[in-house]
Amino acid sequence: MKNTKVRAQQIIMTIGCLVFLVWVGIRGMNNRSSETNETQVKEEQLPLASEGVRIEGVTEEVIVVNQTYHTQVAALPSVAIRTDKKGELIQLKVDVNSRIEEGQDVAVIRIAQGDTLGLGKAMRKAKESKQFVKEQLDQLLAIDRGEDGSEAKEKYDKQYALYNLAKKEAAEYEEQVNKVSSSAQVTYVEKTIKANSAGVVKQILVGAGRTIDENQPLFTLQQGQAKSIQIAVSSENYLLLRNQLQQTRAKIVFQDQSSLQLPASALESLTQQSINEEGKIVMTLNVSSISNVQDIRNLVLTILNLPTKVIKEEALFMRDETTYIWTVNAANKIEATPVVVVKRADGKAYVQKGNTDWNRVLVGDLKKVKEGDTFAN
Repeated sequence: MKNTKVRAQQIIMTIGCLVFLVWVGIRGMNNRSSETNETQVKEEQLPLASEGVRIEGVTEEVIVVNQTYHTQVAALPSVAIRTDKKGELIQLKVDVNSRIEEGQDVAVIRIAQGDTLGLGKAMRKAKESKQFVKEQLDQLLAIDRGEDGSEAKEKYDKQYALYNLAKKEAAEYEEQVNKVSSSAQVTYVEKTIKANSAGVVKQILVGAGRTIDENQPLFTLQQGQAKSIQIAVSSENYLLLRNQLQQTRAKIVFQDQSSLQLPASALESLTQQSINEEGKIVMTLNVSSISNVQDIRNLVLTILNLPTKVIKEEALFMRDETTYIWTVNAANKIEATPVVVVKRADGKAYVQKGNTDWNRVLVGDLKKVKEGDTFAN
Protein backbone atom coordinates (compact mmCIF):
# COMPACT_ATOMS: atom_id res chain seq x y z
CA MET A 1 0.00 0.00 0.00
CA LYS A 2 2.88 2.26 0.85
CA ASN A 3 4.54 1.64 -2.52
CA THR A 4 1.29 2.52 -4.27
CA LYS A 5 1.16 5.95 -2.56
CA VAL A 6 4.77 6.71 -3.46
CA ARG A 7 4.16 5.79 -7.11
CA ALA A 8 1.08 8.01 -7.22
CA GLN A 9 3.05 10.98 -5.85
CA GLN A 10 5.75 10.48 -8.48
CA ILE A 11 3.19 10.42 -11.28
CA ILE A 12 1.57 13.64 -9.99
CA MET A 13 4.95 15.43 -9.79
CA THR A 14 5.89 14.33 -13.32
CA ILE A 15 2.60 15.55 -14.75
CA GLY A 16 3.03 18.85 -12.88
CA CYS A 17 6.52 19.35 -14.32
CA LEU A 18 5.28 18.64 -17.84
CA VAL A 19 2.43 21.11 -17.46
CA PHE A 20 4.86 23.81 -16.20
CA LEU A 21 7.26 23.28 -19.12
CA VAL A 22 4.40 23.47 -21.62
CA TRP A 23 3.16 26.70 -20.02
CA VAL A 24 6.66 28.25 -20.14
CA GLY A 25 7.05 27.32 -23.83
CA ILE A 26 3.69 28.77 -24.79
CA ARG A 27 4.43 32.00 -22.94
CA GLY A 28 7.83 32.35 -24.67
CA MET A 29 6.23 31.90 -28.08
CA ASN A 30 3.67 34.57 -27.27
CA ASN A 31 6.40 37.00 -26.17
CA ARG A 32 8.41 36.46 -29.38
CA SER A 33 5.27 36.91 -31.45
CA SER A 34 4.52 40.14 -29.62
CA GLU A 35 8.09 41.46 -30.21
CA THR A 36 7.84 40.58 -33.92
CA ASN A 37 4.55 42.42 -34.21
CA GLU A 38 6.02 45.48 -32.45
CA THR A 39 9.02 45.48 -34.79
CA GLN A 40 6.75 45.29 -37.82
CA VAL A 41 4.66 48.14 -36.46
CA LYS A 42 7.79 50.25 -35.91
CA GLU A 43 9.00 49.60 -39.45
CA GLU A 44 5.64 50.60 -40.82
CA GLN A 45 5.43 53.77 -38.74
CA LEU A 46 6.14 57.08 -40.45
CA PRO A 47 7.57 59.20 -37.64
CA LEU A 48 9.10 61.73 -40.06
CA ALA A 49 5.79 62.30 -41.80
CA SER A 50 4.19 63.17 -38.49
CA GLU A 51 7.03 65.66 -37.77
CA GLY A 52 6.62 67.77 -40.89
CA VAL A 53 8.84 65.85 -43.34
CA ARG A 54 7.29 64.69 -46.61
CA ILE A 55 8.26 63.12 -49.91
CA GLU A 56 8.19 65.24 -53.05
CA GLY A 57 8.35 63.94 -56.58
CA VAL A 58 10.99 65.04 -59.08
CA THR A 59 10.47 66.35 -62.59
CA GLU A 60 13.02 66.56 -65.39
CA GLU A 61 13.67 69.49 -67.70
CA VAL A 62 16.22 70.44 -70.36
CA ILE A 63 17.35 74.03 -69.80
CA VAL A 64 19.88 76.63 -70.92
CA VAL A 65 22.25 77.91 -68.20
CA ASN A 66 23.85 81.37 -68.41
CA GLN A 67 26.82 82.27 -66.19
CA THR A 68 28.48 85.70 -66.12
CA TYR A 69 31.98 86.16 -64.68
CA HIS A 70 34.05 89.28 -64.11
CA THR A 71 37.36 88.98 -65.97
CA GLN A 72 40.93 89.98 -65.30
CA VAL A 73 43.89 90.02 -67.64
CA ALA A 74 46.01 86.96 -66.88
CA ALA A 75 49.51 87.66 -65.57
CA LEU A 76 52.38 87.68 -68.03
CA PRO A 77 55.89 86.32 -67.43
CA SER A 78 58.33 88.79 -65.86
CA VAL A 79 62.10 89.21 -66.12
CA ALA A 80 64.58 91.26 -64.09
CA ILE A 81 66.74 93.95 -65.70
CA ARG A 82 70.23 93.64 -64.18
CA THR A 83 73.32 95.81 -64.11
CA ASP A 84 76.50 94.64 -65.86
CA LYS A 85 78.78 96.74 -63.60
CA LYS A 86 79.02 97.51 -59.91
CA GLY A 87 79.06 101.02 -58.54
CA GLU A 88 76.64 103.67 -57.30
CA LEU A 89 73.22 104.08 -58.85
CA ILE A 90 72.84 107.73 -59.80
CA GLN A 91 69.53 107.71 -61.63
CA LEU A 92 66.81 105.27 -62.62
CA LYS A 93 65.30 106.64 -65.82
CA VAL A 94 62.04 104.63 -65.81
CA ASP A 95 58.97 104.51 -63.58
CA VAL A 96 56.48 101.76 -62.73
CA ASN A 97 54.12 101.06 -65.67
CA SER A 98 56.56 102.69 -68.09
CA ARG A 99 56.87 100.83 -71.37
CA ILE A 100 60.47 100.43 -72.55
CA GLU A 101 62.04 99.05 -75.69
CA GLU A 102 65.09 96.87 -76.11
CA GLY A 103 68.25 99.02 -76.07
CA GLN A 104 66.55 101.92 -74.29
CA ASP A 105 68.53 103.83 -71.59
CA VAL A 106 67.08 102.79 -68.23
CA ALA A 107 69.66 103.75 -65.56
CA VAL A 108 72.89 105.67 -64.91
CA ILE A 109 75.59 104.42 -62.50
CA ARG A 110 78.94 105.78 -61.30
CA ILE A 111 81.78 103.26 -61.42
CA ALA A 112 85.47 103.38 -60.42
CA GLN A 113 88.21 103.00 -63.02
CA GLY A 114 91.98 102.76 -62.63
CA ASP A 115 93.42 100.71 -59.76
CA THR A 116 90.16 98.87 -59.39
CA LEU A 117 91.93 95.56 -58.73
CA GLY A 118 93.66 96.93 -55.64
CA LEU A 119 90.49 98.71 -54.55
CA GLY A 120 88.38 95.61 -54.93
CA LYS A 121 90.85 93.51 -52.95
CA ALA A 122 91.03 96.12 -50.18
CA MET A 123 87.25 96.39 -49.97
CA ARG A 124 86.90 92.61 -49.79
CA LYS A 125 89.48 92.39 -47.00
CA ALA A 126 87.77 95.22 -45.11
CA LYS A 127 84.44 93.44 -45.36
CA GLU A 128 85.92 90.15 -44.14
CA SER A 129 87.69 91.87 -41.25
CA LYS A 130 84.46 93.52 -40.09
CA GLN A 131 82.78 90.14 -40.03
CA PHE A 132 85.70 88.69 -38.05
CA VAL A 133 85.44 91.53 -35.51
CA LYS A 134 81.76 90.69 -35.03
CA GLU A 135 82.56 87.01 -34.48
CA GLN A 136 85.24 87.83 -31.88
CA LEU A 137 82.84 90.17 -30.08
CA ASP A 138 80.14 87.47 -29.98
CA GLN A 139 82.61 85.03 -28.41
CA LEU A 140 83.70 87.67 -25.89
CA LEU A 141 80.11 88.34 -24.83
CA ALA A 142 79.46 84.61 -24.56
CA ILE A 143 82.39 84.21 -22.15
CA ASP A 144 81.24 87.26 -20.20
CA ARG A 145 77.82 85.64 -19.69
CA GLY A 146 79.46 82.44 -18.43
CA GLU A 147 80.50 81.34 -14.93
CA ASP A 148 82.75 83.36 -12.61
CA GLY A 149 86.17 82.22 -11.48
CA SER A 150 89.84 82.50 -12.36
CA GLU A 151 89.55 80.18 -15.37
CA ALA A 152 86.69 82.22 -16.84
CA LYS A 153 88.65 85.44 -16.29
CA GLU A 154 91.64 84.00 -18.13
CA LYS A 155 89.46 83.03 -21.11
CA TYR A 156 87.91 86.50 -21.12
CA ASP A 157 91.31 88.24 -21.15
CA LYS A 158 92.55 86.11 -24.06
CA GLN A 159 89.37 86.68 -26.05
CA TYR A 160 89.49 90.42 -25.31
CA ALA A 161 92.99 90.55 -26.76
CA LEU A 162 91.82 88.72 -29.90
CA TYR A 163 88.92 91.13 -30.23
CA ASN A 164 91.22 94.18 -30.04
CA LEU A 165 93.56 92.63 -32.59
CA ALA A 166 90.65 92.03 -34.99
CA LYS A 167 89.55 95.66 -34.60
CA LYS A 168 93.05 96.86 -35.34
CA GLU A 169 93.28 94.79 -38.53
CA ALA A 170 89.85 96.01 -39.65
CA ALA A 171 90.92 99.61 -39.15
CA GLU A 172 94.05 98.97 -41.23
CA TYR A 173 91.99 97.57 -44.11
CA GLU A 174 89.57 100.52 -43.91
CA GLU A 175 92.56 102.86 -44.13
CA GLN A 176 93.86 100.96 -47.13
CA VAL A 177 90.48 101.29 -48.85
CA ASN A 178 90.46 105.04 -48.23
CA LYS A 179 94.00 105.34 -49.50
CA VAL A 180 93.34 103.43 -52.71
CA SER A 181 90.05 105.26 -53.29
CA SER A 182 91.70 108.68 -52.98
CA SER A 183 94.62 107.71 -55.18
CA ALA A 184 95.11 109.61 -58.41
CA GLN A 185 95.15 106.25 -60.11
CA VAL A 186 91.41 105.84 -59.48
CA THR A 187 88.83 107.84 -61.46
CA TYR A 188 85.07 107.67 -61.42
CA VAL A 189 83.00 107.62 -64.59
CA GLU A 190 79.32 107.46 -65.32
CA LYS A 191 77.87 104.64 -67.39
CA THR A 192 74.43 104.18 -68.91
CA ILE A 193 72.63 100.86 -68.50
CA LYS A 194 70.45 99.84 -71.41
CA ALA A 195 67.46 97.50 -71.41
CA ASN A 196 68.09 94.10 -72.99
CA SER A 197 64.36 93.34 -73.23
CA ALA A 198 61.17 95.18 -74.12
CA GLY A 199 58.15 95.33 -71.85
CA VAL A 200 56.39 97.21 -69.06
CA VAL A 201 58.07 98.09 -65.73
CA LYS A 202 56.16 96.47 -62.87
CA GLN A 203 58.42 96.90 -59.81
CA ILE A 204 61.41 99.09 -58.92
CA LEU A 205 63.94 97.18 -56.80
CA VAL A 206 66.74 99.74 -56.21
CA GLY A 207 66.59 103.49 -55.62
CA ALA A 208 69.07 106.22 -56.61
CA GLY A 209 72.08 106.68 -54.34
CA ARG A 210 72.35 102.96 -53.57
CA THR A 211 75.51 100.93 -54.05
CA ILE A 212 74.84 98.11 -56.48
CA ASP A 213 76.77 94.98 -57.42
CA GLU A 214 77.36 93.44 -60.78
CA ASN A 215 74.35 91.43 -62.03
CA GLN A 216 72.12 92.97 -59.35
CA PRO A 217 68.46 93.32 -60.47
CA LEU A 218 67.26 96.90 -60.77
CA PHE A 219 63.60 96.37 -61.64
CA THR A 220 61.22 93.72 -63.00
CA LEU A 221 59.85 93.89 -66.49
CA GLN A 222 56.62 92.32 -67.74
CA GLN A 223 57.16 91.04 -71.26
CA GLY A 224 54.81 90.66 -74.18
CA GLN A 225 51.16 91.60 -74.50
CA ALA A 226 48.17 90.10 -72.72
CA LYS A 227 46.83 87.06 -74.54
CA SER A 228 44.58 85.53 -71.88
CA ILE A 229 41.84 86.56 -69.48
CA GLN A 230 40.98 84.74 -66.27
CA ILE A 231 37.85 84.08 -64.22
CA ALA A 232 37.25 82.58 -60.76
CA VAL A 233 34.54 79.88 -60.52
CA SER A 234 33.20 77.67 -57.75
CA SER A 235 34.20 74.01 -57.68
CA GLU A 236 30.64 73.02 -58.71
CA ASN A 237 30.66 75.32 -61.73
CA TYR A 238 34.14 74.17 -62.65
CA LEU A 239 32.97 70.55 -62.82
CA LEU A 240 29.88 71.62 -64.75
CA LEU A 241 31.90 73.56 -67.33
CA ARG A 242 34.49 70.82 -67.64
CA ASN A 243 31.86 68.13 -68.24
CA GLN A 244 29.68 70.24 -70.56
CA LEU A 245 32.36 72.15 -72.48
CA GLN A 246 31.28 70.71 -75.83
CA GLN A 247 27.85 72.35 -75.53
CA THR A 248 29.07 75.62 -73.99
CA ARG A 249 29.20 78.93 -75.85
CA ALA A 250 31.20 82.03 -74.83
CA LYS A 251 30.59 85.76 -75.25
CA ILE A 252 32.85 88.57 -74.05
CA VAL A 253 31.54 91.97 -72.97
CA PHE A 254 33.76 95.06 -73.33
CA GLN A 255 33.98 98.19 -71.21
CA ASP A 256 31.56 100.07 -73.49
CA GLN A 257 29.02 97.21 -73.09
CA SER A 258 29.55 95.99 -76.66
CA SER A 259 29.93 92.23 -76.99
CA LEU A 260 31.56 89.62 -79.18
CA GLN A 261 30.53 85.97 -79.58
CA LEU A 262 33.57 83.68 -79.58
CA PRO A 263 33.80 80.62 -81.84
CA ALA A 264 33.21 77.29 -80.13
CA SER A 265 36.84 76.32 -80.73
CA ALA A 266 38.00 79.20 -78.49
CA LEU A 267 36.73 77.35 -75.41
CA GLU A 268 39.28 74.61 -75.95
CA SER A 269 41.77 76.89 -74.20
CA LEU A 270 39.54 77.35 -71.11
CA THR A 271 41.60 75.46 -68.54
CA GLN A 272 42.28 75.44 -64.81
CA GLN A 273 45.26 77.52 -63.74
CA SER A 274 45.24 77.66 -59.94
CA ILE A 275 43.11 78.00 -56.81
CA ASN A 276 42.85 81.44 -55.19
CA GLU A 277 42.72 82.36 -51.49
CA GLU A 278 38.91 82.17 -51.46
CA GLY A 279 39.00 78.54 -52.61
CA LYS A 280 37.70 79.31 -56.08
CA ILE A 281 39.26 77.80 -59.19
CA VAL A 282 40.99 80.26 -61.50
CA MET A 283 40.46 79.43 -65.19
CA THR A 284 42.16 81.12 -68.14
CA LEU A 285 40.87 81.67 -71.67
CA ASN A 286 43.13 82.53 -74.62
CA VAL A 287 41.87 85.64 -76.45
CA SER A 288 45.00 86.46 -78.45
CA SER A 289 42.91 87.15 -81.56
CA ILE A 290 41.30 90.18 -79.84
CA SER A 291 43.28 93.41 -80.08
CA ASN A 292 41.70 95.27 -77.13
CA VAL A 293 42.06 92.58 -74.47
CA GLN A 294 42.45 95.24 -71.79
CA ASP A 295 38.88 96.42 -72.43
CA ILE A 296 37.25 93.03 -71.72
CA ARG A 297 35.12 93.22 -68.57
CA ASN A 298 32.91 90.11 -68.48
CA LEU A 299 32.76 86.59 -69.86
CA VAL A 300 29.28 85.12 -70.40
CA LEU A 301 29.19 81.32 -70.65
CA THR A 302 26.02 79.66 -71.96
CA ILE A 303 25.49 75.91 -71.52
CA LEU A 304 22.95 74.64 -74.04
CA ASN A 305 20.44 71.80 -73.61
CA LEU A 306 21.47 70.75 -70.13
CA PRO A 307 19.39 67.85 -68.69
CA THR A 308 18.33 68.65 -65.12
CA LYS A 309 16.11 67.41 -62.33
CA VAL A 310 13.80 70.01 -60.82
CA ILE A 311 13.18 69.97 -57.05
CA LYS A 312 12.01 72.43 -54.43
CA GLU A 313 14.79 74.69 -53.21
CA GLU A 314 13.92 73.83 -49.59
CA ALA A 315 15.13 70.27 -50.23
CA LEU A 316 18.76 71.48 -50.38
CA PHE A 317 21.14 71.41 -47.41
CA MET A 318 24.88 71.92 -47.03
CA ARG A 319 27.48 69.54 -45.66
CA ASP A 320 31.25 70.18 -45.86
CA GLU A 321 30.68 73.00 -48.37
CA THR A 322 28.84 70.57 -50.67
CA THR A 323 25.14 70.74 -51.58
CA TYR A 324 23.08 67.65 -50.68
CA ILE A 325 19.48 66.44 -50.75
CA TRP A 326 17.77 63.57 -48.88
CA THR A 327 16.55 60.96 -51.37
CA VAL A 328 14.41 57.86 -50.79
CA ASN A 329 15.62 54.78 -52.66
CA ALA A 330 13.68 51.75 -53.94
CA ALA A 331 14.00 50.05 -50.53
CA ASN A 332 12.46 53.16 -48.89
CA LYS A 333 15.76 53.94 -47.16
CA ILE A 334 16.87 57.58 -46.79
CA GLU A 335 20.19 58.55 -48.36
CA ALA A 336 22.18 61.81 -48.51
CA THR A 337 22.84 62.51 -52.19
CA PRO A 338 25.25 65.26 -53.42
CA VAL A 339 23.91 67.44 -56.22
CA VAL A 340 25.24 70.18 -58.50
CA VAL A 341 22.83 73.13 -58.60
CA VAL A 342 22.96 74.90 -61.97
CA LYS A 343 20.02 77.27 -61.58
CA ARG A 344 17.59 78.60 -58.95
CA ALA A 345 14.30 80.27 -59.87
CA ASP A 346 10.84 80.73 -58.28
CA GLY A 347 11.65 78.51 -55.29
CA LYS A 348 12.88 75.70 -57.53
CA ALA A 349 16.39 74.28 -57.84
CA TYR A 350 17.62 72.81 -61.11
CA VAL A 351 20.31 70.22 -60.46
CA GLN A 352 22.50 68.43 -62.93
CA LYS A 353 20.85 65.14 -63.83
CA GLY A 354 24.03 63.06 -63.92
CA ASN A 355 23.92 59.28 -63.89
CA THR A 356 22.28 58.70 -60.50
CA ASP A 357 18.76 57.27 -60.46
CA TRP A 358 16.52 58.97 -57.90
CA ASN A 359 13.04 60.46 -58.21
CA ARG A 360 11.89 61.05 -54.62
CA VAL A 361 13.30 63.69 -52.27
CA LEU A 362 12.43 64.86 -48.76
CA VAL A 363 11.35 68.39 -47.89
CA GLY A 364 10.29 69.98 -44.62
CA ASP A 365 12.14 69.92 -41.30
CA LEU A 366 15.31 68.24 -42.59
CA LYS A 367 17.08 68.53 -39.22
CA LYS A 368 15.09 65.49 -38.05
CA VAL A 369 16.18 63.30 -40.95
CA LYS A 370 18.83 60.63 -40.35
CA GLU A 371 20.84 58.63 -42.83
CA GLY A 372 19.47 55.08 -43.24
CA ASP A 373 16.02 55.76 -41.76
CA THR A 374 13.03 54.06 -43.39
CA PHE A 375 10.36 56.23 -44.98
CA ALA A 376 7.74 53.96 -46.57
CA ASN A 377 4.76 55.14 -48.61
